[in-house]
Formats: sequence, C-alpha cells, structure tokens
Amino acid sequence: MTVEVRDGRSTRWDPHRRERRAAIIAAAITAIEEHGPDALTGQIAEKAGVPRTHVYRHFEGKHALDLAVARFAAAQISESIRAGLASGGSAFDIIRAAIDSHLAWIEQHPNLYRFLAQHAYAMDSRPSSCDDAKAALASELTELLSRYMRHFDLDPAPAERVIVEVVGMVDNTAAWWLEKRMPPREQLTTTLTEDVWTLLDRTLRPLGLALDPREPPPVLGVAAES
Repeated sequence: MTVEVRDGRSTRWDPHRRERRAAIIAAAITAIEEHGPDALTGQIAEKAGVPRTHVYRHFEGKHALDLAVARFAAAQISESIRAGLASGGSAFDIIRAAIDSHLAWIEQHPNLYRFLAQHAYAMDSRPSSCDDAKAALASELTELLSRYMRHFDLDPAPAERVIVEVVGMVDNTAAWWLEKRMPPREQLTTTLTEDVWTLLDRTLRPLGLALDPREPPPVLGVAAES
C-alpha cells in the first residue's frame, strides 16, 4: 500500500482549508434557513463571500456538502435533546423537557429541519449514522433507555424497538405540526409526553418494571453507564 507523504508546503494550508470548509458549511446553513431546503449554490456562495465555482472546492460535490450540513444540524438537535434529558425532575418532567427542546429547535430552524427531512434517505444510512433528525433523536433516547434497563438488570434489547416507535411518533407529529402550527407548542408537548410515556410503560411493565412517572428516575451510577 502506498502512503502519501505530505510536506510542510501542503500541510501548512490545512488550518486555512478547515476554516474555509467551516465557513462554507455555515453559509449553506444560513442560505437554507433564509431560502429553504432547496437553497441554490449561488445563494450559498453569496453568503460565503466566494465565487460560485469555489463552493465545492473543499467538498467532493453537492452530496458531501449536504452531508456536512446534515451532520452539523443533527449535532445541534442531539445537544438540545441531551440538555432536556439532563433537566432533572420526575420521569414525566424529563420526557417533557426533551420533547419541548426538540420542538423548540424545529420551531427556531424550520427550513433546516425540512432540509434534514428532505435529505434523510440520501444520507449515509448506516445504523450508526446520526445525520438526520430521527437518527439524532433515536440515538440519545436509545442510549438513555438502555442504561436504565441495565440499571434494573433488564435486557436492553427492547429499548431500540420501543425508541423506534417513540421517534417515529414524535418526528412525524413534529413534521405535521411544523406545517400546521397548531396546537400551540406547549399543548403538543404535553400530548406527546403522555403518548411517549404510554409506549415506554407498555414496554417496561411486562418486563416487571412499573415506574411512577411522577417520581424522579433512579440516578445512574458509573457502572450502569458502561
């Protein structure tokens, strides 16, 4: 196998390339937020302050730029959901906070969310991929539920299945709500929280685990996280 050796004349431009790449991703996001999920290359170039022909100079085509934008947006979604899950309180409070954080992000970034939904099937479809809204939401929730199930010495395998149901329900409802903007976000958050708890309880109760949604969930120790 041939290993490419890069000399100092090449590597010294790496920081500049990374900065330019990040600037184009940011410009693409700005263009999408302003013009919609089908923002044109020219609009991205204008936001980046570069000639149109330079937009894909740092990417292997449009698909690569779309993927970079999707990963950035999905990371933001994950961060917002993670903040909601870490909010504390009862199980109901935590679920509510996570759902409300997710809906709030969608409300603040409607076109970016539409972009994620529109490009989801064109992105990397590996199970480990978190390049779209559903995958980002599923990743955070599955990891947390699996940890709780291990905490109670339960097989975490059902966690992934029930989270598929939860994410499908929440994401499809969120997409519908984004276009209708009814009911108010607070009301929808309450309804989805109740529906999500029903799905979780329906999965956990036959396994012998009946939790009170009004009580704080147990604190997960280091051992439960491994």
